[in-house]
Amino acid sequence: MASFSSFESLNPSPEKAHAESPVPSNRPRLVLCLPSMTPEMLENTLANLATVFAPSEVLIASPDFEQSITPTPLPVTAYEGPHCQPNWVLTAGNYLVAASQAEQHDSASVLMLGSDAATLPPSVVRQMAELLASGIDLTVPSYSLGPHDGLVNAALLYPVTRALFAANIRFPLAVDAGMSRRMASRMTQRHATLSQPEALVWPVSEAAIAAFSVRQVDAGTRARRPPDTTDFNTLFTDVAGSLFVDIEAKASFWQRARSLAPAASSEPPPQTGNTNDMDDELPSMVDAFRLAHNNLHEIWSLILPPQSLLALKKLSLTQPAAFSMATGLWARIVYDFALAFHLRTLNRGHLLGALTPLYMAWAASTLRFFGDPAASATHLEETAVAFEREKSYLVSRWRWPDRFNP
Repeated sequence: MASFSSFESLNPSPEKAHAESPVPSNRPRLVLCLPSMTPEMLENTLANLATVFAPSEVLIASPDFEQSITPTPLPVTAYEGPHCQPNWVLTAGNYLVAASQAEQHDSASVLMLGSDAATLPPSVVRQMAELLASGIDLTVPSYSLGPHDGLVNAALLYPVTRALFAANIRFPLAVDAGMSRRMASRMTQRHATLSQPEALVWPVSEAAIAAFSVRQVDAGTRARRPPDTTDFNTLFTDVAGSLFVDIEAKASFWQRARSLAPAASSEPPPQTGNTNDMDDELPSMVDAFRLAHNNLHEIWSLILPPQSLLALKKLSLTQPAAFSMATGLWARIVYDFALAFHLRTLNRGHLLGALTPLYMAWAASTLRFFGDPAASATHLEETAVAFEREKSYLVSRWRWPDRFNP
């Protein structure tokens, strides 16, 4: 975990206060926005936050606050709007709320907590606030997950963000986020034209193109609200499609070479799972991939070069015990689909649907490692490294797609 300085910057000493521009007493340094929660949860959350914050350090913004909840251990203000309901991740509407609260209260920074905010340890919230007070523009937690959790993040979101935007942030699709005033304002400006408050947005890549600083804080385990949809295919295509849109919009940035930023904290170890359950799942996942290979080969041939198609054919003939998709192959597949999305090689909905079984093949290759935390961590790191190594492949294909047509 990164080391943190004292919280002095939130409460300047008299000497420093005299040297700096005076700050009005009614101006909070930090506004902390909570999602909608029950009165009992709100009281408990305020009590927990009061163990790490003094009343002079923070202003709590809650959509559920009523004057009947008195007295409160920390100052609280109510906010209204259609974007206060908790989502499984922060969405465009949440960032608009955060920016609005920072502007309304003239705060130096704003911290937006997502669904099940009460399960985020107060010490983690404090550490995020300390980073903001030290001048960091964006801070997000890094969570420790179970063997079946966060696989889309490990397969797609983290390695793509790390490779293309040189940001070593474990969870780029944030559940909780702290932002400087300028970061919150940028999110509002960049996404002011979004007509859907539920749209997914990517603060880490946004900070990267603005040359804003980003750090993560180890948060351990944390309860998180599941997505509203229970259909994995729909969820995967929504997330992958939003990521590809972001890649397309920022192509001029990631095509330039950059060095990877060092990790801001140690990676939480993955939780171990029941390997017997993995053995039961693997054959059915391999069979599903074989069926997809038979049914989708023609569509894949419009997107993937011959060498990738040959590798997938060999993989379809592999027995479950030896089934393993090479990390380099998976990275090139994702990059080829991102390019096809950009070129509109075929209907985007059909394209993203054709990517889903390929992701499931990667997942089948990955689940075998989750009985061993060290092997699991090594495999996920190798996946991220493969995306970095294959970045030049994406850049070449993006700039000169005709040279690479199958």
